[in-house]
Amino acid sequence: MSRIIAAILLCLAFAPMARAQSFDCASASGVLQRVCAAPDLIPLEQERLRLIADIQFFDPAHPAIQGEGAWLAAQESCADDACLSAGYSAHNQELRAALDAARPPEELVDEPEPIRPPTIAPRDGPASSLDDGPAVQPNEYLIGLGIVLVTFLIAFWLLTTAARARRRDRDA
Repeated sequence: MSRIIAAILLCLAFAPMARAQSFDCASASGVLQRVCAAPDLIPLEQERLRLIADIQFFDPAHPAIQGEGAWLAAQESCADDACLSAGYSAHNQELRAALDAARPPEELVDEPEPIRPPTIAPRDGPASSLDDGPAVQPNEYLIGLGIVLVTFLIAFWLLTTAARARRRDRDA
């Protein structure tokens, strides 16, 4: 049984996170319940949530974020999906403008210089060549090392758990 649990944990540890729907239609109320009922409005709501998250990244206290509750309350007065769609389109445009204002100017963002492998001067004597393949970047090396370390720790845990189970069976 513990092997099954360990295998599931191993799969979950290395499985890529799937991007799920940004909001929960099962517990939605008010405007969000109406959005869930109209498939055309779901992409607009997802875009609104993505824009809010992007604005929060640059400025968590941005005024555009503070007014979200009032905007949602104002959308309650919409009688049909066309009104909601127009409201979402206009609001998402405002959020895009707020995001553009919250971002730092492009010229202030420094691009890191690419890491180049050191050049090695040729030695005297027989000719030797280095591998001309791409150099491994330090972050790729650390990610690979981390994966190996986690895999080793999980394997060690599995082995010790199996050894304890064998001892328990032998003593019983």
